[in-house]
Amino acid sequence: MSTVVEPGSNGGPAAPLTRKDFVTDQEVRWCPGCGDYAILNAVQQVFPKLGIPREKFVFIAGIGCSSRFPYYMNTYGFHTIHGRAPAVATGVKIANPDLSVWVATGDGDALSIGGNHLIHALRRNVDIKI
Repeated sequence: MSTVVEPGSNGGPAAPLTRKDFVTDQEVRWCPGCGDYAILNAVQQVFPKLGIPREKFVFIAGIGCSSRFPYYMNTYGFHTIHGRAPAVATGVKIANPDLSVWVATGDGDALSIGGNHLIHALRRNVDIKI
């Protein structure tokens, strides 16, 4: 007979995740007063409440200040080329449908050079969060 053991101490359920579980040791390199700090803090506070294991989160980012997110989140992440984050995220989600795929992008990355990829990701209705 096989027994499935849940992660955690003594084979019990895993401890609930906290904000600290999503914080990395990377120095945050945004300008003082930048609103990205508040967004990062909010995301790190919300993720534990989603009830998704940390290894199921993936952050895909393009170019720009907001796209430093993969470095500041203790999750899987990928920093791609300018404007291609929605296309890469679509591929990640299609290849791994059980992952929670998030895109961090800015106005130039998503609406300028990457506008076509954003529109196609929306049109395809792939389960990614932008």
